[in-house]
Amino acid sequence: MLKIFSSDSCGYCRKLKAYLDEHRIMYDVIDVNESEENYRRLVKISGQTGIPVTLADNGEYVIGFNIEEINRLTGIQ
Repeated sequence: MLKIFSSDSCGYCRKLKAYLDEHRIMYDVIDVNESEENYRRLVKISGQTGIPVTLADNGEYVIGFNIEEINRLTGIQ
């Protein structure tokens, strides 16, 4: 299961979620604006404050709406 660090106001976050929905990839959303703890988790995982960040169960992550890397991470072909 993927975790998507995002916010409702982020256009690239919406594009990423729509892309994953289109390919029927399951994910949980972690809204970085919802709590300080969510924001701190984002920074701890990625070392950055930019969103979206897609985190896989194995600890690998992708920063931004990078289709090639999202496909690699999820196995989308």
